Amino acid sequence: MPFSRKGSRFWWINVRGIRQSSRTDDFDAAKALEDKLNHQAWLQKVMGLKPPRSWKESVVKFLQERKHQASISDTIQRLRWFDPYLGTIEDIRLIDRDMMNEVMQKREVTLGEASSANSTANRYVAAASAVLNAACREWNWIERSPKFMRYKEPDGRDKWLNVDEWRRLETELPQHLRRAATFALATGLRDAKVFGLEWNQIDMSARRLTTKGTANKLGVTIPLNATAMAVLMEIKGNPVRHLVRVFTYEGKPLADYGKAWNKALKRAGIEGFTWHGLRHTFNSWLAQAGVPEDIRKQLCGWSRR
Repeated sequence: MPFSRKGSRFWWINVRGIRQSSRTDDFDAAKALEDKLNHQAWLQKVMGLKPPRSWKESVVKFLQERKHQASISDTIQRLRWFDPYLGTIEDIRLIDRDMMNEVMQKREVTLGEASSANSTANRYVAAASAVLNAACREWNWIERSPKFMRYKEPDGRDKWLNVDEWRRLETELPQHLRRAATFALATGLRDAKVFGLEWNQIDMSARRLTTKGTANKLGVTIPLNATAMAVLMEIKGNPVRHLVRVFTYEGKPLADYGKAWNKALKRAGIEGFTWHGLRHTFNSWLAQAGVPEDIRKQLCGWSRR
């Protein structure tokens, strides 16, 4: 039964012999909480039911354990996208196939037919699935992890663009994405490094950019060609720009390419191409220009080990 405690405006409750604040001054609410927590404790002890774990708690643990991975920046970006949809879930056992399908409709997935939006959606679903698999198989937090739908992708995820295709796409991209895509094509940077780019990584006078390395990817300092510099000068020429982040939309840091990317691809008549393909295009164009493989590996930040 809830009880009052001198110096506290909240009701206190007793959960299996442990006294704790209910964090409410409403007696009925405190009583309901006490009954709920004691019932959960009974289920855990007698029935072996695991306590609920939140989505946010799971993501934090997952990222802490995998911060050494080469693709961690991409994983962080994808998991952050789920915040508005899964961030309030206090028990990850509630996340099932139907819920994930509903969430992924926000990325305009198409059922039964291949699309570039599906390719992107599958990367995001894989990140969420990895968190839940770890909660089940590694941490023993949940009894089972759900199997999510994999959306049909077009062939040729590693496709690269020729010059004519790029010019068509460039014309169709909105300004904020045109700048980011042009910079990605001029530098070969991964999407997470482009969208997370900060001004302190750039030395305008020396025309170079420095990225941090990981266990499997080299940290590199790359030269900025005339195209990349033109993008940066265009952004710097704006009367209002972000003090920290380079690529923005309506004054706020740009998180990713969003729906506008797929719409531009469709208008340009380009199928089966993803943002990651800009990195392959960068490498392919350099190879066609006769740049040696070891130099291309260094520019792309690929490990030589």
